Formats: sequence, C-alpha cells, structure tokens
Amino acid sequence: MAVTIKEIADACGVSRGTVDRALHNRGRVQPEVAERIRKVADEMGYTINVSGRALAMTGKNITIGVVLQFAETPFMQKVREGILEAESEISQFGCRVDLCEIRGIDMDQTVRQMEILREKKVQSIAVVAGEDRALREEINKCMDDGIGVITLNSDLADSGRKCFVGQNAETSGRMAAGLMGDLLRGSGRVLLFYGIAETSQGARVRGFRDVIERDYPGITVTASCKTENNPKKLAEQLRGILQKEQRPDGIYLCAEGAPELAGCLRESGSTSEIRVITHDLAGCNPNDIADRTIDYVIDDDGHRQGYLAVRLLFWWFYHQKEPQDVFYATDIRVISKYNMHWEEFVKMQ
Repeated sequence: MAVTIKEIADACGVSRGTVDRALHNRGRVQPEVAERIRKVADEMGYTINVSGRALAMTGKNITIGVVLQFAETPFMQKVREGILEAESEISQFGCRVDLCEIRGIDMDQTVRQMEILREKKVQSIAVVAGEDRALREEINKCMDDGIGVITLNSDLADSGRKCFVGQNAETSGRMAAGLMGDLLRGSGRVLLFYGIAETSQGARVRGFRDVIERDYPGITVTASCKTENNPKKLAEQLRGILQKEQRPDGIYLCAEGAPELAGCLRESGSTSEIRVITHDLAGCNPNDIADRTIDYVIDDDGHRQGYLAVRLLFWWFYHQKEPQDVFYATDIRVISKYNMHWEEFVKMQ
C-alpha cells in the first residue's frame, strides 16, 4: 500500500503542509526539518505518483502568472509569442496564463502585479525582474506561499526564485566586444549606448567593457550614453555627437532604437565610416543589415525565452518536476547580411 503524506507527517511530528513543501520544494522549510522529512519519506518508501497527480489536476483551474516589463518593445513581443504558444499547448490540461504587460520599466507596478497574482492564488509566476529590494521581497513572499517563481529575461539572482530563463547577458556583451575588436582591427574609438543599467543591459555593458579592456588596449570607449530605452533620446544624443569633429569608429548599442540609430548615420553620411553592433533581431530593419549600416546583430531568442518559462512552470506544478538548473540560457546568435534570412523578418510583421 502506498505511503501517504499524512503518514510521513505523523512520523515526523509536523503538518501535512510542511511535508508537502519539503518534498516538493514549495515554500520555505527549515533545512534540517526538510532533510529529516525527506529521509523519513525515503525510509518509508514514499514516491510521487505522477500519473495520479495528472489525473487529479485534470479539469482544475491552473493559472501561471507572467509579468512582462518593456512589453511594448519588439523583443518582448517575441517573448509574448512564445508565452502564448506554450499556453496553447498546456491549455488541454486546464492551464491558462494570466499575462500582465507593463510599458517600460516600472518596478513598483511590477511588485503590485506580483501581489495581485499572489492574492489570486496563482500556482506559479514568471517575471521580468531587475535590481529592486521590494521585488526581491515579493518574490520571497510568493515562494513562502508555495507559489513557484522564475525570473525571465532579466534576473534577480539573490532572490528566492527557482531559476532564471534568458540570455547570458555578460557573454552576449563579451561577444559584441570581440566582434567590435575584429571590425576595428584592435584600434579605434567606440561609443556605447545602453538603456537601463539595472536590467540585463547592465550585464551586457560589463561583459563588453571587460573584454575591450583586457583584449583590445588600442580601443577606447569614449562615452557611455544612457537612453532609458527611448529611441528618440538615442537619436538626439547621437546627432549631437555626430555633429562634432571627432566621430567614433564604432558604436555598440545594447538598448532599443536600432532603426533610429541607422537613420542618424544615414543623415550624417557616416554609414561606411562607423561600424555598428546591436542586439535583438526583432527590433531591427532588415535593410539596415543588408546594406551593412548595422554590421552585426546579436539575437537572444525572445520566443524561446517566453515559451520555456511557461513550460518550466507548468512542468514544476503539474508533474512535480523541479527545474534541473538555476540558469536556462537561450541561444545567442550573431546575424549579419551574410546569414540573414528574410523570412525571419516576414514572420515578425
């Protein structure tokens, strides 16, 4: 006869809820208590009945909350497509996604949306995070309540989240630095644009600077300009710089606004003089890549990020399968005119 959670609870002198949290890593249990519960469960021959779990869940309402910041950007629209594709696959099991979309970066609103989802008693949450104390506390509250949380696209590693799904931002920045170093043959002046330092863009900048300083002493980053992910602000800053006598030899853009950047270069007649590397294929104009106004685009596969985040949370709750890793890195692709596929852009329209 199968061992029950109640029998394990009686043997350990704790509640059934404590046993459930310890065996399934839901919420927080003191480490020594959790270890004792798992040991007793093993000794008693307890196993998770996955098929029974699936049968029990059939017909029940299962909700995965998703909180997207920068929801209006082309990249996050690709993330959204991945989320909706995953939802269509898991809907047959009675699972739905409660999607909260936030324009720009707004940590206060993100925390509030997390609170609303927690009050709705959703089963799990994926959130585009960032460095914020209140958000860290809210993630931990959700975990304490048995709501599994993973971070998406932008991490908050020192929170209690289960795992992170997204690009390895520092690696992405290091790759950009290596490409720029080769384009400039190890010598020149580079202008750097970033949007929000508290997100994955800050990690990209760190990776880029580390490689430039270590491997390309002949390259100087002349300025780091914060755009707040505002393409108009980017264009204004770049026009002012290009009007000066000493123009940069290269531009590294790890923020929104690739089409606006390309437009400024065309206005100034600098498209053949300045090498450009940017991120996120969804936010680019294919013509800017085809004529090498933009030399390289580093793409971080937003669709995969959204899809994988939802599938991991579903797998955790429905099948009682914990994420095997704390970091699920999506592929990083380098796109140029020589490997650009026009059909990819057609799909984006």
